[in-house]
Amino acid sequence: MLSIKPQFNQLIESFSEHKKPLWGAANASGGTNLTSEIVNFILTQALICRASDIHLEPRNGLVVVRYRIDGKLHEVLEIEETNNINILPRIKILANIPTDSVSSRKSWDGRFAMDYSGRKFDFRVATFPTVLGDKIAIRILIKDLDTTDIKKIGLSVADFSRLERIIQHKTGLVVVSGPTGGGKTTTLYSILRLLHRPSVNIVTLEDPVEYQIDGINQCSLKNTGKDNEDFISGLKSILRQDPDIILIGEIRDSESGEIALRASITGHLVFTTLHANSAIGTIVRLINMGVERTLVSYALIGTVAQRLARKICDGCRVPYKLDFNALNRLCVQCGLNPKLFSAPVKDLSAAGGMHYLSTEEKTPNEFIFYKGSGCTQCHGTGYRGRVGIFEVLQLSDTLREAIINKVPVTEMEHIAAREGFQSMAMDAIAKVKEGIVSLDDIYPILLEKSSS
Repeated sequence: MLSIKPQFNQLIESFSEHKKPLWGAANASGGTNLTSEIVNFILTQALICRASDIHLEPRNGLVVVRYRIDGKLHEVLEIEETNNINILPRIKILANIPTDSVSSRKSWDGRFAMDYSGRKFDFRVATFPTVLGDKIAIRILIKDLDTTDIKKIGLSVADFSRLERIIQHKTGLVVVSGPTGGGKTTTLYSILRLLHRPSVNIVTLEDPVEYQIDGINQCSLKNTGKDNEDFISGLKSILRQDPDIILIGEIRDSESGEIALRASITGHLVFTTLHANSAIGTIVRLINMGVERTLVSYALIGTVAQRLARKICDGCRVPYKLDFNALNRLCVQCGLNPKLFSAPVKDLSAAGGMHYLSTEEKTPNEFIFYKGSGCTQCHGTGYRGRVGIFEVLQLSDTLREAIINKVPVTEMEHIAAREGFQSMAMDAIAKVKEGIVSLDDIYPILLEKSSS
């Protein structure tokens, strides 16, 4: 279990004995009292542990600290609040959030920044009133982070080739779908980085701008207001900026969807995000939002659906065997044939990726999988970093006709499969077989596919 208790005890002992800060070199709070030191300790340890979020939760005189690392929450520390230790108010002061009792009855947003180990970090703070006091969630962003190389986010060779063909279009709409925190922004920024050059004018409207990219005109929605009227106004303003490529943070409703689609058929390449479960589900979602079916068919050129899975730590990855009966129980739940886990990846191509191989092929009695045993590199978790699980759909003339003719989703999946489409389930299985992700971590993806 991940814990920073030993380092915390060292901090308390050092402060008690010497009355001076142990972590003062990177003191974000600017103070040298014990509360400031503890807050700074929590922040710096989160950076050391590669946490994406910090949760501070009140529990009967205690503050429980949890870090989200590689998508999973870990409880790392319990701190007793005393007259000398007031962590939650200190965080509010840093984020310019009111600390009076009246203000504590409502939610607040704030932010602050700090430098650590030669890098700049942005901390976005959100408070939430509970019966025991304010809960605080802090999102950590690296301000000077170069956007990710699109070849390194987890796309298979086939999916990357398909996406490359899609984004070479001069006009059309590309939608990236997935859950909150599923890596959609990283994928979009990676695409923009690939397309960015002096001869291209790229304009974005985001809520908020997470990472700044040199040479790209990025607009944060907070500068135009957060209500839907201002959002629509912002979209219309973008069209007056002579853009070649437009990034819209999210399609919110039928009106914003239609503006995005119409922009894509009037000489612009438009990228956006949407909450949908699959690449083909994105098409259905747009239509269900009230966007004209003919407009979707004509303007949409491609969709990307994705999830994030934890990567097995390279420093402690070990193989293990799983017998046929254990794997078969999982496959029955997900509507899969266990042979998929032994067949070559190139053979995994059918509607939605869910199919049975030839009955003549022999099923092995045991399957080799991989897991992390825990080491210093991964802080004993067995995982280090995350990787995308993808499916990329390029709309063909056949699929466009299917949309117009109101063909069922299952039939559209069959059409896409015949044209080379591979589902997220198949991408997940391929990454398991390569030892990149664990079987346990892809189970939700396989189960989701079987129930869709």
